[in-house]
Amino acid sequence: MKRRVEKIARDLSDRLAAWEGVDTITLAEFAEMDPTDPYFFMSFDVFYRGSLPDLNQRIQTFSDAGAFESSNVSSKDRFIIDSVPVRVEYKDIDRIDSDLRHADERLWIFRQSGTYIFYRLSTYRVLHAKSDWIEKTREKLKNLPKEFWKALEESSFAAAEHYLSDLQAAVIRDDWLFYSISMAGYLKNLSSVMFVLNRRFEPSGRDLYRRVLELPDLPENFRGRFYSIVHESDEFPPSRKQELAELLLKSILPMMSE
Repeated sequence: MKRRVEKIARDLSDRLAAWEGVDTITLAEFAEMDPTDPYFFMSFDVFYRGSLPDLNQRIQTFSDAGAFESSNVSSKDRFIIDSVPVRVEYKDIDRIDSDLRHADERLWIFRQSGTYIFYRLSTYRVLHAKSDWIEKTREKLKNLPKEFWKALEESSFAAAEHYLSDLQAAVIRDDWLFYSISMAGYLKNLSSVMFVLNRRFEPSGRDLYRRVLELPDLPENFRGRFYSIVHESDEFPPSRKQELAELLLKSILPMMSE
């Protein structure tokens, strides 16, 4: 990490850690990128117990920041400090502990972002830890029950099948907006299935393409077909991509029966 970015990360972490109730602060790997990379930004996860300072107090904490925005829906603040884009997400420890205990019963949690929340918990760099909560949580994530993985495998595959059906219908109707929507849903859920089958947590969408192709256990011809679907080419019009999507999904079936 660049020295300036590291200094900002430490400074912001110290400010956040001063709030009552904050237990753990982590930083995403995107902060390790070159600041000129369009994917570069600083993303903090702040794990807390009890309550957080209200909006006015948070604005005061980051009084030197510009373009401050806050979302009550997702408990997230965004701002720019020293020309660096920053996102801070606030996560209730009691809720995370409950979701982790009942993960195989609450699959709706993973419907939109897969196991990304577990990826963040297990891989983000720890900047501050008041207790051993994050260490214990990471140990739990290493020992999720088979029932969780199997249930998630089946739900992700079913979602991919649903989007494939929509994709096929869109091709027949020449509905290219619905085709794009369906293809996005298909690729997202197909990727989720592959991470689940490999017992890996799903990364951010920014890194999904690279990471899915690096998975150790993939069906034969998966990488080539996946590449052809994702990239634009006259050789692979929508009708051909739809056929490849069907072949990819069928190729996963033997892995699911293992």
